[in-house]
Amino acid sequence: MSAILVSCAKKDSAAQLNVIYISMEDMMPSFGCYEDTIAYTPNIDKFSEDAIIFKDAHCQVALCTPSRTSILTGIRPSTSGIVKIDDDWQKMLPHATSLPRHFRNSGYHTVIAGKIHDYRSGETDDAYSKVFDIHGIDDNDLAFKAIDNAINQKKPFFLALGYSQTHDPWTPDPKSESHYSLNQFSSKDRHPYYKGELLDSTDIKNLQKKYYGEITEVDSLIGEILARIKQLELHKNSVILLGAMDHGYSFGNHSHWGKGNNYDDETRVPLLISTPGCKNLAIEALIELVDIYPTLIELCGLPNPPQSLEGISFVPLLRSKNKEWKKAVFTHRAYNKDIVGVKTKKYTFIDFEGDSVELYNRISDALNRKNIANEFPEVVSEMKILKEKGWRNAMPKENQPN
Repeated sequence: MSAILVSCAKKDSAAQLNVIYISMEDMMPSFGCYEDTIAYTPNIDKFSEDAIIFKDAHCQVALCTPSRTSILTGIRPSTSGIVKIDDDWQKMLPHATSLPRHFRNSGYHTVIAGKIHDYRSGETDDAYSKVFDIHGIDDNDLAFKAIDNAINQKKPFFLALGYSQTHDPWTPDPKSESHYSLNQFSSKDRHPYYKGELLDSTDIKNLQKKYYGEITEVDSLIGEILARIKQLELHKNSVILLGAMDHGYSFGNHSHWGKGNNYDDETRVPLLISTPGCKNLAIEALIELVDIYPTLIELCGLPNPPQSLEGISFVPLLRSKNKEWKKAVFTHRAYNKDIVGVKTKKYTFIDFEGDSVELYNRISDALNRKNIANEFPEVVSEMKILKEKGWRNAMPKENQPN
């Protein structure tokens, strides 16, 4: 296995690897390959058998535009200050080059179909050679055109496909929704108000049923893309990145339906990656979406962009999944970057600007429902120190500042 891991982590010197970047919106790790016993996701589950699955990946802000900006620039909200829907990333980060723009600058043909950037945060930096859509793919007609365009070039390509079905309102196709019934879901401990409307137990269950229907619809759409990739044998010379490239979603927990907080259900996301030669590897280490930029450029042998990247490449984990890795990952509350979440493998700690703190056991309380800060003051003290030292000091030793 170790030889395979080494080979999958290095670019084939004979050919530049392509990148196929598949993004899903507002998606919790609600796939069978993430041990979700309700989800019907046969295509993504099948893909996971030939991929690396990251079990504990987190966004930097559980809100669309700031999260996407941190992924696409490799810069954290603590540096950029970007935590709102309409923060203009090019005004706030005038010297940053986006991930797809960096690939284009490096000789790649870059293609987009669907939502990757969020235009409420400003225009892109002329990142794409060919644009088919920027809002979200309803079916795969444009996606197939994007694939055809990408392969009909005499260049390696960066292909970005963005699916928005799991963003509310949820209106899954009947076939996808038919895989679920109301009795699979529970209304217990779920917030009874959704968008200002009072819900009864059936309404709460139905919301969940609709959401899962959309998950299955996305799985079906992505299944068609994965089949096309395999038919064209693109998987043999491409990095395929698949996941929620923004954030998770609170399903009526913490007194709301939505996102924006530092709790695990809102920050934890599915993330899978396929590289030539790698398969069936589960990684438990803490990963941040800000790590995607440095990882992709290392896998493809590209130089660093003009800005300093604030994530780290997780390629070393592809070679050795048990390698010592980050002590913690850092998240920020939407619209207030000074409300900070710090997550270790065992705890979620949230500091509300020094006014109060919350502490949750991530192992026994995955939804972060029981605040145990008063019961474990010594852990609170340790987490405060981690928070004050910051993300740089939580990195693996070789990546820490001198």
